[in-house]
Amino acid sequence: MTLRTIDQRSALGHAFNNLFAKILGAAELALDDPLSRPVRGELETIVRLVGEGCGLVDTLRRMRGQD
Repeated sequence: MTLRTIDQRSALGHAFNNLFAKILGAAELALDDPLSRPVRGELETIVRLVGEGCGLVDTLRRMRGQD
């Protein structure tokens, strides 16, 4: 694996984490407002899925050293 490939993977992981942070921030801000039960449930699902996505990025980052 070349240094360029490592840099590209690192940049991709960073980009995904930035995206997840934006989604999480928007969902958490929305959860501060009074919401119907179904809407609150959907936003809570988004928060949970963002956590799963961050976990996947973390796993890929750890695997990167095993290439």
